[in-house]
Amino acid sequence: MKIYIDYDSTLINFIGPWLSWVNNKYKVTLQSNDINRWYFLGEVFGKEADYFWRSKQYNHYADKTFLQPYQGAKDFFQTMQKQFEEKNVIIISSTKEHHKIEKLEHAQYYFGVKQEQFIPINGSQEKYTFTKDGILIDDYSLDIMKHVSHNQQKGFVFNYDNKYGWCKKNNFVLDKYLSKFMHVVDDRNFHIATSYN
Repeated sequence: MKIYIDYDSTLINFIGPWLSWVNNKYKVTLQSNDINRWYFLGEVFGKEADYFWRSKQYNHYADKTFLQPYQGAKDFFQTMQKQFEEKNVIIISSTKEHHKIEKLEHAQYYFGVKQEQFIPINGSQEKYTFTKDGILIDDYSLDIMKHVSHNQQKGFVFNYDNKYGWCKKNNFVLDKYLSKFMHVVDDRNFHIATSYN
């Protein structure tokens, strides 16, 4: 059994710095609970709101102190490695080509992963095609729904400390991209986790 774990907003705090950037840029006071669907920021503020992670201008992974692991993330990752063997615990993360090397180095710095434990995927690839032989843990509900639907394997929507609005079941109906897979919410393999325990 393999364990596939998303990186941004699952192991490291990506949404916090992004929201600080958005709040400063647009003079608003949003919190992660306010983000009630995956594409909320881009839909509300336009494409520029996504520059934080899309643009070559910003490579936040290069600064190891900017994006920090969540409290408990490193212990969780190490526990998974002990339980399932190091080689079977894999970080799988949507990654812009111009961020790929720095993101791997960031994961190596904080979690000690080897290159073969890191799968960067681009926008044209689907996570579930890589996760057929294991469990997926991810903050994006659609990736979990597709994984459970296509692979008939367990998936955990990770809602850190229950603070992610887009991970809350009652908000799923607000995300048009989830509609095709809403039936998966009742599947025995579909779970929502709010901590690493």
